[in-house]
Amino acid sequence: MKKVIWDRLGIAFSSACVVHCIVVAFLPFFFPVLTQYTHASWIHVVVATIILFTSPLAFIPGYKKHGTNWILGTALIGLMLIFMGILLEEKVSDQISHGISICGSLFLVIAHAKNIQHSHRRRHHTQCC
Repeated sequence: MKKVIWDRLGIAFSSACVVHCIVVAFLPFFFPVLTQYTHASWIHVVVATIILFTSPLAFIPGYKKHGTNWILGTALIGLMLIFMGILLEEKVSDQISHGISICGSLFLVIAHAKNIQHSHRRRHHTQCC
């Protein structure tokens, strides 16, 4: 049960990333005055670093337990997209870089949710048989 905490934290941080990216990328269209207050590159680096360090704590034990390759692949794609979004920042529009990060975060949320589900399912399956 203790390992589930890393998946739940991963879901929380990835969801926060989605919300932040949507606010930063799209809110200024509706409220242009907010542009100067909503964009801080250091936030992306901090959140991505946290995600980078917490993800292995969830996915490595989960993979060892359930051995489901697509969950690990989905997580790796999510991480890659998040970091691609950060690397492209200031090279492309905010909508593109944040859109890439949003996609990455959504991949991670799915991977964390399935990691919990498959770890839980395997645990019960191996206990009763």
